[in-house]
Amino acid sequence: MGSPDKYQRQLNGMGGGISSLSKAVVVSPSSREDVDCEYTFIQVGVGDEGLDISGNCGNLSSMAGIFAVDSGICKPRIEGDRGRVRSWNTNTNKTIDTTFPVDGNGQPDLLRQEMEIAGVSGLASRIDVEFLHPAGARTGHLLPTGKPVDVLELPGDDLAEVSLVDATNPTVILPYHELRILLSIPTGEQISFGSQDTLNVLEKVRIAGALRMGLEPAAAQPKIVVVHPSYTHESAEEDLIVRALSMGVPHKAVPLTVGLCVGVAARIKNTVVERMLRTVDGFSKRDTVKLRHPSGVVEVGATWKDGEVQAASVVRTGRRLMRGDAYW
Repeated sequence: MGSPDKYQRQLNGMGGGISSLSKAVVVSPSSREDVDCEYTFIQVGVGDEGLDISGNCGNLSSMAGIFAVDSGICKPRIEGDRGRVRSWNTNTNKTIDTTFPVDGNGQPDLLRQEMEIAGVSGLASRIDVEFLHPAGARTGHLLPTGKPVDVLELPGDDLAEVSLVDATNPTVILPYHELRILLSIPTGEQISFGSQDTLNVLEKVRIAGALRMGLEPAAAQPKIVVVHPSYTHESAEEDLIVRALSMGVPHKAVPLTVGLCVGVAARIKNTVVERMLRTVDGFSKRDTVKLRHPSGVVEVGATWKDGEVQAASVVRTGRRLMRGDAYW
């Protein structure tokens, strides 16, 4: 991947110089019942040699099963003109279903012009991704503390009201107005997510949230996301505005597992997300949440039964870019 790189560019390897472009997945056959393949996600450090396997990656999860079919590791379950692969993620011990178009030979057909997702240019095939029973990916509990809202004690006698939710990945969800208070920023003035002061405060909140969840803070886990009510409810373009960090750096979009976790939190009574969404017209009648991030809008969903979250879902696109050898 070209790490460690003191220049933060990874020009001596396959990485792209930022956390979202410094990842790897190892895919293999599975002997588990009703599972077609399994995979392990590795977050590779950019400026260091760290390899973090404490969590999962949503975008790469959408391609693990397709890669397995394309590489002959498994065959898809044919459902009309689409195939479905059930994958097991070894990082979180969770099951993911991916459904995608297939050709007459049962091979992935990813060049159909079906849809375009925010942050990626061009139309491509629709890939439906479902994280089955996503609660408790690391802690074993949807709400690791048993409460929808927790007040964290931070260094310097500061307090932060957050929701700690573990769905697809454990995530610290911080309201925008709480961050404004922590930074002593006046109402009406925008928060700069690129400033070191903001990043330092968010890291303090993330570490405090990790400890409250009973987790050892790692570089990649837990995640942290700042949520803000939409400015344009009347346009129906988004329900919430989100800003997330990845490996301590502002993400150019939103990590997919973070978006899914926010989508699950939206249906948990009294979380900071659910309380924000109470004022959104028509939200209670929908199964999805529209999240605006720096690159556009992503729509995430969650299905529930008898008070238990059955699946967290999202739609992606993707394709094979190359096949070859990497030298080190």
